[in-house]
Amino acid sequence: MFEMIHERIIPVFSAEKARSMGRAGLHQAALVVLTGLVIQLALGMVLNLYIAMPADDGHVSYLREIETAPGVLTAHALLAGLLLATAAIMVLRAVALRDTAVIALTGTALAALLGAFAAGELFVRNDASGASLSMAILAGIAILCYVYLQAIITRPRPQARVPQARVPQAREPQVREPQDVPKSGR
Repeated sequence: MFEMIHERIIPVFSAEKARSMGRAGLHQAALVVLTGLVIQLALGMVLNLYIAMPADDGHVSYLREIETAPGVLTAHALLAGLLLATAAIMVLRAVALRDTAVIALTGTALAALLGAFAAGELFVRNDASGASLSMAILAGIAILCYVYLQAIITRPRPQARVPQARVPQAREPQVREPQDVPKSGR
């Protein structure tokens, strides 16, 4: 059992593995998150338009909400948890790569997903339209971050130019050409 965990789980968190795979190692995870976000948007629209939110009980835990909520809300909440976990792992891998563009995009996407998660909690508690709008906008921001991430992952990185050492060249003597001097009439 421990061997399986070591073989399957530990490489996900390994900085060495992340650096060996480079930016391309984030490609598949970004596609998974993008697909999950599209599914989340669809589930969110269905919830907002067609499913009545359960009565507010401010003291109910997150797990209890999932257990007693309608199936679509449960799927929406569970998928949100998986997306947050995947996004957090992507941030860790981006930090291991030491690539500022990738860190900025994955960090912004994770922040947007955390904000959408918080807005979702508010929506479930008080059925506020503003919270629903916030979830949709923040999900859109996360989608944009992952689309941009895909664009920079698939684009080849420019090679760093190594400055060439300047070799001093011998100067050629500059010869002044005689200028025509006007002759005076004296």
